[in-house]
Amino acid sequence: MTITANAIADVTTDAAPNRLRRSPQPASPGARLGWILYAPGNETVNVLLLYFIMAPYLTNVVVGDGVAGQTLWGWISAGGAIVVALGGQILGSATDIIGGQKRFIAGFVALAAAGAAALWFATPGADTAALVAIGIAVLAVMIGTEMAALLYNSLLPKLAAHDLVGRTSGTSIATGIFWGLGVLGCYIVAFMVPAEPLFGLDKALHEHDRIAGPVSAAALLLFVLPLLILTPATPIRRVCLPVRRMTLGVLGETYRAMRAHPRIARFVIARMIYQDGIGVALAFGSIYAAGHFGWDGLELGVFGMAVLGSSAIGAFIGGKVDDRIGAKLTIAISLVILLVGISSLIAVPAPAVSGIGFLATFEERLFIVMACLMGVSIGPAQGSGRSMMARLAPSEDVGRWFGIMALTGNAIAFTGPLLLALVTDATDSQRLGLLVSPALILVGLMILLGVKRDDPARTRETT
Repeated sequence: MTITANAIADVTTDAAPNRLRRSPQPASPGARLGWILYAPGNETVNVLLLYFIMAPYLTNVVVGDGVAGQTLWGWISAGGAIVVALGGQILGSATDIIGGQKRFIAGFVALAAAGAAALWFATPGADTAALVAIGIAVLAVMIGTEMAALLYNSLLPKLAAHDLVGRTSGTSIATGIFWGLGVLGCYIVAFMVPAEPLFGLDKALHEHDRIAGPVSAAALLLFVLPLLILTPATPIRRVCLPVRRMTLGVLGETYRAMRAHPRIARFVIARMIYQDGIGVALAFGSIYAAGHFGWDGLELGVFGMAVLGSSAIGAFIGGKVDDRIGAKLTIAISLVILLVGISSLIAVPAPAVSGIGFLATFEERLFIVMACLMGVSIGPAQGSGRSMMARLAPSEDVGRWFGIMALTGNAIAFTGPLLLALVTDATDSQRLGLLVSPALILVGLMILLGVKRDDPARTRETT
């Protein structure tokens, strides 16, 4: 799940133990560049399809009812996350044995691109059969991008030496964020602002919203090419796969490690809960805004740029704060600010008169301000999780603990969307459904407070 709720932490490594220490012959700078250039394609899907353009269009225009649309999107998101949670670790372990990661990445990118392109046909007033087809297309996008990202992450230790992993990872993250800002801004200028959008698209038929699907498909296919061309080959080895033993081995090893290091385990549990809450805020914030204010693509695009831009600023500031006061305090402060931002955002009432102009009401402008407050805290809340783990994990097991952090984050990623769908459906309220996000963040914060503070002056401490 750009900025996705696990992207910053997961991109540093994969789930295989000690992987960072097994790269005796790192690849060339060109290969690392090819790896980095994959990020813009993935971020295009996030900002145009899953967060700010297509998701609110599908839920509020195609479905035609904000509550029903938010509920449906929650079920779809939960279903995709369950598939990734169950299949991701098996896929990662299997490709560790048989190889062929680049072929699998190409296949999953093709699946996601096909699903994205099919969303062009998501027209308003869809019947039940059409909604099922749209749901399948969205699932293809979610599963394809997440599975490809898992294998993409696993290539990093093979491409960068230990002292270049963080720099390469950070460059990829920064490239994705700035591309996301740029592509969203260009999309607004090309398709949302003009009375006659680029390519002569018909706004009455919502073609300016639907074009987000083909644009995202093209970006996925374009930006996977440098990865496929420039990175070293990953040939397939024909061996027998002990799938059952691999799966049970990963789960058993994770359980034993968590029991042996309760301090690190407590942080891992806290992180996977508050990250789930952040993921809900990112994925459903624009859906809520579209239903609450009746915003169209232009307002939602501005909302997205506010969140992305403030998140980039927060991540930059948070890194400096982290080095001075430690990751735990940085995360805790960020989560408190995030709670204030999300709660205030949800509390903003709908204006008495809507649709009178671009962000014309006080309530709409206040909503954007609260979105910026939310965004500025998301960057450090996510980014400091990596430095927290680097300081907590024993030096001989850093790779394994980053893998466990990725595994646990993916394993429960479906719970936030599932809870949101259930609450929204039960209460018939988008606002009450979105309260799942601050509730999860609060629980994660409470658990985090029980973790002993890390010392930024020390790199790692054996627990």
